Amino acid sequence: MKLLKKWLGGFILRNRMGNLADYYSRDIEIVSGDGCYLFDQNGKKYLDFLAGWCVGNVGWGRKEIKEAVEKQLEKGAYVPPVFRSRLWEEFAELLIKISPNKNLTRAFRCTSGSEAVEFAIKCARAATGKHKIISAEGTYHGHTYGAAAVGNACTKAMAPCASGFEKIPQPDAYRGVTGSQVLEKMESILRNDKDIAAFLSEPVWSNAGVFVPPEGFYKKVEELCRQYGVLLIMDEVATGFGRCGKLFGYELWDIKPDIVCLGKGLTGGYSTMGATLVTEDIYKASFDIPFYSTFGWNVFDLAAAKANVEIILRDRLWENSQSVGGHLLNKLKSFEEKSFIGEARGVGLLLGIDIVQNKKSKARDGKKADEIMNQCAENGLLLETAHNVLFVTPPLILTKEQADEGAEILASVLK
Repeated sequence: MKLLKKWLGGFILRNRMGNLADYYSRDIEIVSGDGCYLFDQNGKKYLDFLAGWCVGNVGWGRKEIKEAVEKQLEKGAYVPPVFRSRLWEEFAELLIKISPNKNLTRAFRCTSGSEAVEFAIKCARAATGKHKIISAEGTYHGHTYGAAAVGNACTKAMAPCASGFEKIPQPDAYRGVTGSQVLEKMESILRNDKDIAAFLSEPVWSNAGVFVPPEGFYKKVEELCRQYGVLLIMDEVATGFGRCGKLFGYELWDIKPDIVCLGKGLTGGYSTMGATLVTEDIYKASFDIPFYSTFGWNVFDLAAAKANVEIILRDRLWENSQSVGGHLLNKLKSFEEKSFIGEARGVGLLLGIDIVQNKKSKARDGKKADEIMNQCAENGLLLETAHNVLFVTPPLILTKEQADEGAEILASVLK
């Protein structure tokens, strides 16, 4: 009977949303948004320190995006990929124009960040004739099979996982994993395995717990890629479009990736889209990869995404991200005096607070991080956890006053 009750309890928990397949959602129903604030079904107001997990860079309820979508809807036509749309070409041209690496010349249409990463893997294999991809341990790159395997999302339930992926450690200065150690491991793999097609990584590791690479790390990675004939792929799904204080995160490190994956901030949460940017040589070598996409850059989605990108460019939101992010990080660092806070870190408005059992062991405390997250929600502040790290990624329109408001709520919870 006890086992039955336990099973039924789990069944009810998993099915608490009726017919919807629910993935660990919290008991908060969001019904509307305005700027940096969200409102639930009861009218409760929350300061949004999550932005949909690096999605809502321009904030919520943007009039410009609403008008752009309504204008496109009035035309009332879906465009299948067997025909052409001027809107596709114009948006591809915009993405290429704003890319810091001018060697990128082509944009593949995708429906999500996961698909953008998936396509990057395909392109790397097609362009090099090699098969394996190196990535950092503990990082998330999507949930389709290739993206899940190159990241950390391939579970036993979906095994066997896709093959052809090698992992190296992720630098973690707080816990003593140095960039030099990681680079030595990477070079050892490249020296001994001639079947490496690419190294795929985020410019700043977001979902892994907001880890900023040490200075010079990515320059050396780029050198190793060039030395061994390996492509460099930057996953900018979470970090792109101003999140890290630059329009694209890889600008922080002055590198030129061969392939760039886009999603999340590309859309602002107003549509479901992604993109994979490649060089001309990679595009030509990848042409035999099927890339028909039924909903890739659906023109209604595209209207929203284009308006979103135009707002970011017009208002230079990466500059606000850098300024307000620095201000907020200073506030968060003041919490490091707490016995259970190991480190506050980040760049731009991609910030994290490392929750530990104690400062001596630095053992991760995910349970306490979740408790803090839930208490913050009760007090009107929405954020999330990445393992044991409080994940702080507000919209890029955040003001210093709103940053202070959020920091005060956090302080009241942490005391």
